Amino acid sequence: MSRRRKNVINTVKVEEQTVIDVEDFETSVHLFLRDRKIKNLSEHTLKYYRTELLGTMRQLERQGVETHPSTITDRTIKENVILDLMEAGRKETTINARLRALRSFFGFLSDEGMIAQNPFDDVGLIKQHKEIIQTFTRAQLREILSQADQGTFTGVRDYTLMLLMVETGARVREVCDITINDIKWEDNQIKLNGKGAKDRLVPFQKTMKRQLRKYMAVRGHVSVTDILFVNIDDKPLSRRRVQEIVAKYGRMANIKNVRCSPHTFRHTFAKIAVQNGADVFALQAMLGHTSLEMVRNYVNLFSSDVFEKHKHFSPVENLF
Repeated sequence: MSRRRKNVINTVKVEEQTVIDVEDFETSVHLFLRDRKIKNLSEHTLKYYRTELLGTMRQLERQGVETHPSTITDRTIKENVILDLMEAGRKETTINARLRALRSFFGFLSDEGMIAQNPFDDVGLIKQHKEIIQTFTRAQLREILSQADQGTFTGVRDYTLMLLMVETGARVREVCDITINDIKWEDNQIKLNGKGAKDRLVPFQKTMKRQLRKYMAVRGHVSVTDILFVNIDDKPLSRRRVQEIVAKYGRMANIKNVRCSPHTFRHTFAKIAVQNGADVFALQAMLGHTSLEMVRNYVNLFSSDVFEKHKHFSPVENLF
């Protein structure tokens, strides 16, 4: 029996042979989504991954770039994904949303041994410039709410919907997912299905409770769905429809200097909560943020202490 010719192992060759070759980008996406589904991620999150990943595949194909995962490098991500989106005028938040999906995707492929090198070992998110957070003034809030005709089913529904977003700071998707059973009447709480399958209970007060009771009375029993907010055909309201409803009332209220969207209600909730004394931990619990970063932004921007203190240290006021 002959001895081995070399006693030293070629680790590079061994690593190359242990990589499991996948067929193509789309097959890899399918495997990734199946893994995320097994981890019980929400349908919303799965849809986000699917949209961003397949969008990347089409983006690379349009540029004539090879899309097999094993051929995608950090240079591909930087030049053919990031730079291409920048040149197309996409927002920083949009670019980072795609990068986050790709980072999770390639992390999965790397962990499973499907690629030899993770391109995101040398790629991070792009720097985002903080934008001014737009909110409604209290006068604008009263004006937009007053546009709903509460002599009609849709008017009562829309008023209740907008009031609930102001009361809880809920995301538009969370509002659309609320079911009848999510309302805990005795505890004055509503269960919201947050990001990453993280449910949370948020409180509501007596004015909101009265309005919810009124809406439930005009909604009546709907046999086809237990979703709280429905249209006149008893079908659940979509997120797009809620966005259209808010935009419509914004036009009716002649609000021009603020974007009239469900997310503006969320920001407005945060502003009023901070001004009324809510601390960062209460705000984090209500808004469902996993980190305190965004919550601290709200506190820093909207705290009345800042305005009160400025009266005392204002350079101009103390100049003359």
